[in-house]
Amino acid sequence: MEVRLDFEVIDRFLEFADRGGASSEELRRWVRLPGNRELLREGRREGGLTAEILEEAARVTLSGGLFPSPPTLGNLSAGDWPALRRIVESIRARQDALVAATLAALDPYLPQGHPLPPFEVRFHLGGTWDGRSTDAVYINLTLFQMRGEESLAGLDALLVHELFHQAQGALLPGMEDYSSRQSALYTVLLRMQQEGIARHLEYRFLGRSAPVDALDRTNLGKYADGLRRASDHAADLEGIRAAIEAGRLDEARVLTSRALLSGGPLYSVGHGIADAIESTRGAAMLASTVAGGPLAFARAYEEAVPRGADSLLTEALYDDLAALRRGYARDPLLATRLRREGLALLAGGRPQEARGVLKDAVRIDPTDATSAYNLACAFALVGKKGPAIKWLRESFERGFDEYKHAALDGDLKLLWDEPRFEALLRSRGFKFRRPGRAVDDPAVSP
Repeated sequence: MEVRLDFEVIDRFLEFADRGGASSEELRRWVRLPGNRELLREGRREGGLTAEILEEAARVTLSGGLFPSPPTLGNLSAGDWPALRRIVESIRARQDALVAATLAALDPYLPQGHPLPPFEVRFHLGGTWDGRSTDAVYINLTLFQMRGEESLAGLDALLVHELFHQAQGALLPGMEDYSSRQSALYTVLLRMQQEGIARHLEYRFLGRSAPVDALDRTNLGKYADGLRRASDHAADLEGIRAAIEAGRLDEARVLTSRALLSGGPLYSVGHGIADAIESTRGAAMLASTVAGGPLAFARAYEEAVPRGADSLLTEALYDDLAALRRGYARDPLLATRLRREGLALLAGGRPQEARGVLKDAVRIDPTDATSAYNLACAFALVGKKGPAIKWLRESFERGFDEYKHAALDGDLKLLWDEPRFEALLRSRGFKFRRPGRAVDDPAVSP
């Protein structure tokens, strides 16, 4: 594993500061440097930050002014360039030792025999976050500048956490898919594994290094408390699982976001699972789950902590895991891709092609109600009443409950005069009158 540190954004900015400013063209080129890429991506996603705003913020800051920044940019500090230069020089001076210490902390937890690409750590200014993207880890030196040069001691632990994420991303592609019950559960477990192991490695690193930085000491105490309370936080995981099982997928998405916010409960549960695996089965066993994914993580935990009162995973979750292994988890990336590809083909007026793709999607994921419904539409659009009714019924059985949408969907127009269509909707409590017009209140049972 090779790691390269990229200071280009900082170096160029300090050159401008030494000269007392920069031309508009120089600032435009600076804004588009790779080290600013993730900051701008976050700005597009969250809103409020564009390349033009970042350019203006740099111009005002270089002149000694204070720029009223949008939240994504945070504070782009002005004036104390010597401190920023000392921070950069300090990192450069111990660059080799920093990378070596990080890799030594990570190596036991990465599966052997899996080659990894070189990784970039790109230092930037501004922003309210540090993190990773698909191409690099991004570290905001403004935060270290504001906290003081002594806070640089915490860079080591930060890199352990974020470079682990980068390595796991190269070994096991990340995903977020709440389109079906199984894809939602897989998404939640994957996020819990990713953040749990990363916190576990950072916690162990901090514990061995006796941190001198106040933030690192605070984090060490926070992580220790989270580990102690992992069994309490497991209730949050069970709540998410129950929402998924009930088909409340949007609710599950919101609950998951909250449980991951600011190192929330899912971090602690994942940390507890990682700690139990290593404590009883060793670092090599934990490493084997990094590329194996969340089901390998859960299986290793079950070997470490047998089912029962002391387990962080409920019996209901173990049952769902068993079903997940037989379904969506056989090939999660393919299942998600097929679902989206089938929908795109259907929307693009190619129902014949959509049928084959959607059949593969529903075969992999037995809880994919959306693809089953789209398959009904695809059959109806090519004049196949019987298969259309079959897959509409199947979609309802899998959890599709947008009955009014089904009743009025023009893709299903072929079925509007079909008594089986009317009977199917009425069996779900939807009052319906042929040829496809809903009457009264759709929620009123016949």
